[in-house]
Amino acid sequence: MSRAQRSTLVLIRHAHTELAGTFCGGADPPLSAKGVAQLAELKRRLEAWPLTHIFSSDLVRARQTAESIAQSRKLPIQYLESLRELALGSWEGLDWDQIVARDPEYAQRWLELHPSIPAPGGENFADFALRIQDAITRIAAQTGNGCAAVLTHAGVIRTFLGGVACARGIPCDLAPCDYASCWEVWREDDRWGLPGKTLSTAVVDCAVRPSIGD
Repeated sequence: MSRAQRSTLVLIRHAHTELAGTFCGGADPPLSAKGVAQLAELKRRLEAWPLTHIFSSDLVRARQTAESIAQSRKLPIQYLESLRELALGSWEGLDWDQIVARDPEYAQRWLELHPSIPAPGGENFADFALRIQDAITRIAAQTGNGCAAVLTHAGVIRTFLGGVACARGIPCDLAPCDYASCWEVWREDDRWGLPGKTLSTAVVDCAVRPSIGD
């Protein structure tokens, strides 16, 4: 009997940008000086994983983070638009005070109904969740029995981990998804799994708490 294929993925939030603290989804800022300084420590932490593949969102902040990893690992990068953050429409680049000043009524509705309603002109959350589920599942299939670094965004990681946790009946406790943080998941027999250390401290259900992306 053949052994089941097990793909290991390391979901990595890109390093810090100058738009930190704003609603940043489809906006495309580069890494800040602080973000560039985070790359050395990120690469040190990634030494724990035997990477065979690197996939990245095609937005600049993810690309720059991926390129730093790829250079040290001598691996090619596959850039995927499907790994982009939730698009936030006319709220891109604004902080919450600016959003409330523009349209306090809609801002309050969004707080109350999120994720059922998008930011004005932004991406529907249900479509976003399906997009990233499909993208990450395809990455796992392409990775085979290897280990892939997946450079992406906070909303992508929170939403995906929350979906996996809920599907497994695991409590979804809010946890930070810091810049340049790493989150391991694996796929085997068409099921997603999370390491024990992730289950107790790092599972997030973005469907029940607002996110500003990035």
